[in-house]
Formats: sequence, C-alpha cells, structure tokens
Amino acid sequence: MRIGVVGAGVAGLTAAYRLSKAGHQVEVFEASDHVGGLASGFPVAGTTLEKYYHHIFTSDTCIREMVDELGIRDSLHWLTSQMGFTYQGKLYPFGTPLQLLKFTPLPFLDRIRFGLQALYLGKVNDWKKYEEVTGYEWMKKHSGPALLKIIWEPLLKGKFGRYYDKVAMAWLWARIHTRASSRKGTQEKLGYFKGGFEVFHQSLAEAVRKTGVPVHLKTPVSRVLTQNSKLKGLEVGGQEKLFDRLVFAAATPILLKTCPELPEDYKKRMTQLDFLGAQCLILVMKKKFSDMYWINIADPDIPILALIEHTNFAPLDWYQGKHLMYVGNYLPQDHKYFKMKKEDIFAELLPHLQKINPDFNESWLEDYYLFQDLYAQPVVPLHYSQVRPGYETPIENLYLANMALVYPEDRGTNFAVDVGNKVARLIDPAVSVPAFQE
Repeated sequence: MRIGVVGAGVAGLTAAYRLSKAGHQVEVFEASDHVGGLASGFPVAGTTLEKYYHHIFTSDTCIREMVDELGIRDSLHWLTSQMGFTYQGKLYPFGTPLQLLKFTPLPFLDRIRFGLQALYLGKVNDWKKYEEVTGYEWMKKHSGPALLKIIWEPLLKGKFGRYYDKVAMAWLWARIHTRASSRKGTQEKLGYFKGGFEVFHQSLAEAVRKTGVPVHLKTPVSRVLTQNSKLKGLEVGGQEKLFDRLVFAAATPILLKTCPELPEDYKKRMTQLDFLGAQCLILVMKKKFSDMYWINIADPDIPILALIEHTNFAPLDWYQGKHLMYVGNYLPQDHKYFKMKKEDIFAELLPHLQKINPDFNESWLEDYYLFQDLYAQPVVPLHYSQVRPGYETPIENLYLANMALVYPEDRGTNFAVDVGNKVARLIDPAVSVPAFQE
C-alpha cells in the first residue's frame, strides 16, 4: 500500500517506521523545519534541550523498546529526581516518605493519609470508575480539608485554572499511578538522554529514512483529498499525491482545517474539549536556584505552576557548567502572557521567583528563552472515554494518530510511540512490534 503520514512527531515517525518495515511505501510530510513535534529541542549550552520539560518513567516500556531497537540504550541515563513543594513562601523537600513525614504544613495524620492515598492509587489499575467523579470532588471526599486546601486544590488550580473542578479523577489517577510505578524503593528514577530527546528523535528519523521513507520538512499539507467519504490522497505544494491510507499525526485543529469533508457531528465532537496553553520560560543561570529538580508551587499568589531545574537532575557537566531551569505554566489561551514579550514576562515573574529564593536576581542570568503552545493540555471531562475520537475517522482509510487518543494517560513521548504502534497495526495487522526486554 501507498501510505502518507502527516506530522513528523514521535507518533508519526513511529507509524512510518513500522509500516515501512512491513513492506509498505510510506511518505512523511512535516510543516515545520524539524522532527519531534512538541518534544523537539533547541541548541543551548553546547547541546540540545527540550522546549518543554521531558523525562521518561521506568514504566514507559513503549519508548524503552524503541530505544533498544534503535540501538541507543547507552544514551539513556536513569537519574534520581528530587521533588520540592512550596507553601506560604517556604520550600520543602517532598520526594520521599521521610520528607513527607517532615512536611509540617500538614497535620501529622494528614501526612500519613497522603502517603496511604498515593500508595492506594498507585496500586489501583481500574481507572474507569474514576471517570464518574471529578478529581476535586474525589479528593474533597477522601482527603479531608487540610490535604485539599494545602495540596490538591492549589495543584489543580495551578494546572487547570478556572477548570480546576471540572477535570475527571481519571486524569489525576493516571498522574499518581505513573509516578508510583516509576519508584524503586523510596527513590524515583527518571530517564533522560545525554544530548536531550533530540538524540531519540534524530535516531528514529534516521531509521525511518533508512527504510526508504522520504521525510519532507517544511512541507505543510494544504488539503486531505477525499471522494464519497473515502480517502484519495493529499494536496501538497499545489500537487496531488494519491495514497491508499493516510495517518494524520498532526494536531486535531489542523485535521479539521485541511479535511472539510469530515461530517459536522464529528467536527463538533472533536472541538468540544477545552484546551489550556503551555508556556515555558527557560533560564540559563550562573548559579543554581535550588537543590530540587521539580518544585510544585502551591502558593496561590505565585503565578507559576512549577519550577523544573533541569541541571539538578541531568549532570551539570553535560551543559558546560550552566544551570538550566524551566519556569512552567499552563494558562488559558486568552491569558495576557501569550501576548507579552519574554522580557516582560520575566520582569513580571521575577518578584515571585524571589519569594522562593530571595537571593535570585537578574545578575544570575546568562540568557533566557520563551516557548509556548496554545493547544498543550486538554481539559479532560467526565466520561471522556465515551466521546474521545478513535483511530479510524468517518473518512474511510483516514486514520488519526495524535495525543487526543492518549487517555487516561497524559501526553508524552512514551504514549506517542504507543499511538504510532497501534495505528500501524490497525492499518496492517501483520506489523511487528517487539516486546520490551529489561
């Protein structure tokens, strides 16, 4: 079969790789000048770093299998993470059972309850029952007022803003469950590539090309061509290209724009989700900001979701001794920060960063970067599994393969590999996906 793939992110490249290896003629089209999608990197400190913070969990077996298949296991390092938590301007270590027991903002019995709650949710595998209740309501019922006020409500509001009480508990369960499964004893081990995730993306793209697949960069698709609700091909650069199957691995709004023949009820279903935008201000510093890798911000007067100090996780000598920190936010798409320059955003956030570390000032900075995306985080409603899209669309032989299909898990490279594997097998059941071997 002749198969087109729109999007050279991880899902699209994985699908192209699997289908080409199965003997099909595959061609990939990517609108940007790079592969990797939102997980792509940029040059900094003599190497590359992701525009939006990334790591993988030990339980992420889909990407770990692909890493082995590409022969780059030596590039993947398992590193110990350290989590912190701010409350009323004070930073607390919050990554181990002992640190939890010392978290004095919570009454002692609530510290025990929090640990037992996380342990329970980490063991439960039946997530469907959590579709029927919001995360806020579940935590309100099972956590008690102190845990709700100090931990869960600030975290939900920081992540989802005005939607904090609308998100299904299934989404929150998946966050806790994934982290619990990545622990070895009391320590959390997370995976990261020396050289950044760009090592993985470029290795995967090169493997795709070696199977004979053209990967066209800076080649946006104008239209998905159909006839009588059946795929014909693509219009690209003013030319028609005919395909027997098409994998659409770009964002859903692009599909709706380029395929006007989709039925109205399908379009409505695809547009009913609200989205939050992601914004990362990445600071290149002369000194380290804290001792933590990941700091959750629970202070309502600090307009930052989290601080991710990458070089408290990945070795400093990978980055020429420079300290790198993400100032991360999920924001409504109409938020003023999306219309502001990076200098103005930094100036507005500086006093808030100084609430966490009073010594921090502009003299610490060598440079900083701003990246943002308006369709980064869907607001997952109750019973989403009943309305989420499937791989097959109403257009015969047109397949969707993007992050809208990842549920209840959150977006990430592991699940992008999984989506690529699944859509390839759906198109051709003979496609082979090796099992991961530890």
